[in-house]
Amino acid sequence: MISSIIHTSKYKNSYIYDHQSRLSMLIHPELEKVYHKSTDVDPYYLKKYEYLKKHNFFSISQPLTYGIINESTVMDTIAQTSQIVFEVTDFCNLECTYCAYGELYKGYDIRHRKEINTHNAINFLKYIFNLKHKNKDNKLFIGFYGGEPLLNGGFIKQIIATVNQLKSKKEMEIEYNLTTNATLLHKYIPLLVENNFRLLISLDGNEKNHSYRPFIKSKKNSFKKVIENVDLLQRMYPEYFKSHVNFNAVLHDRNSVKDIYEFIHTRYNKIPRIAELSPSDVNPDKEALYNKMFQSRWKSEAEYQKDSSNLLEKNELYYYRNLIDFFKYNSINYYVSNITDSLHNIERKFSISACLPGQRKILFTTNNKLLPCERISSKFSAGEMNEHLIIDIPEIARRYNSYYDQMKEQCQNCYNSWSCVKCLFQMDNFDKLGTKGFVCEYFCDSEDYKNRLYRYFSSIEENPKDFVEIIENIVII
Repeated sequence: MISSIIHTSKYKNSYIYDHQSRLSMLIHPELEKVYHKSTDVDPYYLKKYEYLKKHNFFSISQPLTYGIINESTVMDTIAQTSQIVFEVTDFCNLECTYCAYGELYKGYDIRHRKEINTHNAINFLKYIFNLKHKNKDNKLFIGFYGGEPLLNGGFIKQIIATVNQLKSKKEMEIEYNLTTNATLLHKYIPLLVENNFRLLISLDGNEKNHSYRPFIKSKKNSFKKVIENVDLLQRMYPEYFKSHVNFNAVLHDRNSVKDIYEFIHTRYNKIPRIAELSPSDVNPDKEALYNKMFQSRWKSEAEYQKDSSNLLEKNELYYYRNLIDFFKYNSINYYVSNITDSLHNIERKFSISACLPGQRKILFTTNNKLLPCERISSKFSAGEMNEHLIIDIPEIARRYNSYYDQMKEQCQNCYNSWSCVKCLFQMDNFDKLGTKGFVCEYFCDSEDYKNRLYRYFSSIEENPKDFVEIIENIVII
């Protein structure tokens, strides 16, 4: 059962958080004494407690009710998908120690140095285009992923040629994006620039920082080749580089947030994305290596904030992003979204997050499988495209509703259920779903949530201007 929480901040202020209304309120410490049934309490606060209780504070929350997935919902998400991602090849010319397809992890399709089937991929692309309505406001993102996608640049050229034929009939805007290790970038610079590709380049910092990314054959660090190619692109097309190129780094034990930011910002005037090592599907035989390599972004970022030279932008800070997320679900936005949903008779809340195919994107793999994204195991395939497209819409709806039904009870007792964005498919114990004793690894009880509230409200008190900025300029829209 979920009830109101009384919590404090770093500065010893007391608050009450009501889960039903998702409102928080500063309270006098005497109210906390009443709540904990102390006998030595000012009578005024006894009356105040009764008043608040009458207005549903200190109450047990009503359990959330959840929607169901029907076949038309599944079909609509596929038809309305805004992004297709092609796994161009499963081969890579690097052998990154932390690669999701390497020895550190399990649960992925075995890599066979296989390229995507161009015929099947183009047929799937045509299928998606046929589902789209003619509308000049439509925009479709087409991404290329690997392995290293530039190892199969011929496929990319064929997709561009096909899209040029298809898009005029639909008056649709197309935007290409590509994730690359940049070692082959020099071969495709004109193609990428002419077609306005948005590039995400993997670079972990300086040469030492980047040393978990060696070439597969020579075992030499790929850093020098990456820098050579990125520098070439910047020299040849400085305006394109400024507007279309970004960087992604993986945080580990050979770098830090400080190293990554200072190298990439100093050299390229860019603020990179930074990702921690994924905790999902770690190979049990490699847990010691994983634990050695893992570094918390929150801790590394906190260290960098102490440094007077820090380049961290506010909206990149963990605490700031967490505050934004908190106020999205615990402010007037909550009520506005409820009104909007009721006007359109929409019940959108499901138990835990698990994207339907097409909800965010559709990944077409080298094995002709269709997945909701590139971050999950191929065992969650939603269909396949060989000579014909096979998508069992009724089965997808049944499967997802089964997942939600099995998670519902835990979600109804989780304090973070409304704002949960954790992916069901990335749970290490997913295979035990529905069995006795299964516990969601993301479950948040009252103590967990009280600790979160402590952090959120301590941050607000420490940074009152940030609170005002978030409420006025970011959350309230």
